[in-house]
Amino acid sequence: MPKPSKAARGKHRWIGVEVNGAGLSRAECESTLGGILSPISFRMFDMRSDSDSALLILKVGLDDYDSTREILEATEGVGTKTSSGKIRLVRERLDLPRPVRKR
Repeated sequence: MPKPSKAARGKHRWIGVEVNGAGLSRAECESTLGGILSPISFRMFDMRSDSDSALLILKVGLDDYDSTREILEATEGVGTKTSSGKIRLVRERLDLPRPVRKR
């Protein structure tokens, strides 16, 4: 069975998010965002945790993009830094390296 064409696949946006908290793990960030964005389907891609906050990249559907940004901006301790239709641009803006692909 052939893959669906690019036009048939859903449109999405990449959002760069900063979560405040010391030493957050990937699982903690996913559970925190899962509680905040419970009605919205999202996927977490890249993450970098510093001593006081964590930077992450979320992939959300284009239909959910506006509501996702509003919810994240209204939540204490979570904020959006940037967004784009291309993950490469969000990685550059957040200064996140591209992870090594394991084969």
